[in-house]
Amino acid sequence: MNTFLLKSLLTGLFLVGCLSLSLAQPVVSNIRTDYTADRMKITYDVQKLTEQDSVYLQIASRTKGLLKIRTVTGDVGRNLSSGTNKVIYWDFALDGFTMGDEAIQPIVGVKEAPRKQTIGRGPLSALASIAVPGLGNMLVHRKVGYRPLITVAYGGLLVYGFLERQKANEQYDRYMSEPYERDATPYYDAANQHRKRYMNAFRGAGLILAADVIYSVIKGVQNDRLRRTASQRITVQYFGNTPILAYHLTF
Repeated sequence: MNTFLLKSLLTGLFLVGCLSLSLAQPVVSNIRTDYTADRMKITYDVQKLTEQDSVYLQIASRTKGLLKIRTVTGDVGRNLSSGTNKVIYWDFALDGFTMGDEAIQPIVGVKEAPRKQTIGRGPLSALASIAVPGLGNMLVHRKVGYRPLITVAYGGLLVYGFLERQKANEQYDRYMSEPYERDATPYYDAANQHRKRYMNAFRGAGLILAADVIYSVIKGVQNDRLRRTASQRITVQYFGNTPILAYHLTF
């Protein structure tokens, strides 16, 4: 059962990562075409587009491959916004083509502008987590987000642990002050219960601290590696309605 849950968790995290990746990329959909005697009208929808991204049109022929087209107007190029019913016109007659029986496929794609990548600090940020758990995590990511909850959880467990230890000491003192074992036993049992609670609380706080420090070191090393080596990313581009993974390498 534990193995199944672990696999399910990892699969879920992978799917969430893929979903967040796809949600960040421009999406072209719902491509339609219409013809006149000398012009093709291509209508499409696009989402997640920035003004720096560039929309382009390609025409694929079943026998000739990609055609060399020149006379293209409408919603192409940069400085476009997301929306529906975007229109591109291709004057195929001016480019020397005729629309015969040959099957052709319009391809509307988006060339993404480089997204600014924020790289957090290095592994020494883990020292900040030793002082304040969660702080190193903020530094390696350069964002706050949910990370103050780490500090709250760590501090809450410590406070709870100290309170339970105080109660354990009080119950043990009462146990020692009782002259008869029969009357003293309940205090001894209560002291043991409080002791178990504060020990578990301190262990939990220690695990939170250790996990935060280790993660901050690992993430910090990755950040340093990103600064020293090439920047790599995978994006999702759309050719027509078909998603294509694109690998980018920038030195």
